[in-house]
Amino acid sequence: MTTTSKSVTPAVLLFFFALAGPGTQDDLLAARLQPHTAKAWEQYLEWADAKVKAEVTEKTRFLIRDRLSAKDQAEYDRVLRSGRVYRAKMAGVVPAGRDFEVPDGKIHHWWGAVLVPNMKLAELLPLLQDYDQHAGRFAEVQKSRLVGRSGNTYRFTFRLKRVAYGVSAHYNTEQECTYFPLNPDRQWSRSIATRIAEIAEAGKPGEHDKPVGDDHGYLWRMVSWWRFDQRPEGVIVECESATLSRDVPFGLSWAIGRFIDNVAKDSLESVLLTVRAYGKDR
Repeated sequence: MTTTSKSVTPAVLLFFFALAGPGTQDDLLAARLQPHTAKAWEQYLEWADAKVKAEVTEKTRFLIRDRLSAKDQAEYDRVLRSGRVYRAKMAGVVPAGRDFEVPDGKIHHWWGAVLVPNMKLAELLPLLQDYDQHAGRFAEVQKSRLVGRSGNTYRFTFRLKRVAYGVSAHYNTEQECTYFPLNPDRQWSRSIATRIAEIAEAGKPGEHDKPVGDDHGYLWRMVSWWRFDQRPEGVIVECESATLSRDVPFGLSWAIGRFIDNVAKDSLESVLLTVRAYGKDR
């Protein structure tokens, strides 16, 4: 009888993983972004961009909140008034009736909202656009630098650190964010990572960027859309974030599955809580 991969239990894989040296472990967790995976992401991103642009230009609805049920709107309002983050998985991006899958990859699309109290939109935006100062403010940003600005488009670099569930990952990223004013009280933006390179041997003398798309596969693509709405009590900030990662290989969910499946939503909450802190003590 031929033994298939499905007969190999996670416990057996864990045993061999524990016996492997650091280099072998790295090989076991390696992944490469495949063309068909990138193509699926581009299709999803096209749909997501179209959805956001259609929503933010509606005359009667602007926030994602405006499209929730009455029950969910009440919960959203209660959570924001309490100073916490309202968070949910994004749905409705793939057009109805379309079959869609991401071969050898996973898309993580979450959205969240927070109220920045005692803050005006005209005060909040310059703080968010001060990309030289993001390091030290946002938990994941170790280094930040504004590279250039053209009108309402900002280009910047972030060195990111993500540590959770026993997994550690560091990245050098190049990003750009464009802001779209709608009126004095409303604005939205789109931020995209144009380059994501995982760092090997992070913090050591020999640290270096791995080839883009040929790494652990925890973060291959990243886009976020922001909505800012001025209210009497402060600014409501909504952010939806979509990222592309590898899928979770059979038998390794114990090693990387929790990190891959949860780090995107955890990161979103951390970012929004940091944004809220700008107005907390004002």
